[in-house]
Amino acid sequence: MIPKITALAGLLVLSLCFGAQAQQISLGLSPEINLPTGNASNVSGIGFGGSFKAEFGINYKYAITANGGYNLFIGKKYIGSRIPSIEAVPAKLGFKYYPTTDFYVEAQAGAAFHIGNSSRTSLVWSPGFGTRFKTGTANHKIEFGLRYEAWGNKSYSSGNTNLKATNFSFIGLKLGYIFAL
Repeated sequence: MIPKITALAGLLVLSLCFGAQAQQISLGLSPEINLPTGNASNVSGIGFGGSFKAEFGINYKYAITANGGYNLFIGKKYIGSRIPSIEAVPAKLGFKYYPTTDFYVEAQAGAAFHIGNSSRTSLVWSPGFGTRFKTGTANHKIEFGLRYEAWGNKSYSSGNTNLKATNFSFIGLKLGYIFAL
């Protein structure tokens, strides 16, 4: 009985959010430059990546996001040996708030699935903000975003290196293309 009540309550909330005032769905593709901070800057000096984001408008001020991508952090070189590069596929869900039409603040959380020698999964959290610029067509925009992202780890062991860190964190800059469905 309780699962049925929970399901009905969930459907009611969804119908209120996406009912008569249903907003658009937008998709975005963004290349990224990532600048490691804190302990992560001992492992890598720069990272590159890309992301694909779907945004589901609840109303004109709020949206739910789903984000997936790929990140590569190039390992630093110390005294003739190079720390192995770090590759990961982050998957995040988030909430976006628009205080104005084209400026937003968002928070995301999820998991980063590491690839290669350091295969494991990290908890991801990332607050950020950004803005959108109109292009020549009504449904397409250019987006610039800035975020802080942290991957929670117990330790970071790869190759000959055993660096202890509670977070692998970085500042992410993206410039993307957004189109509405």
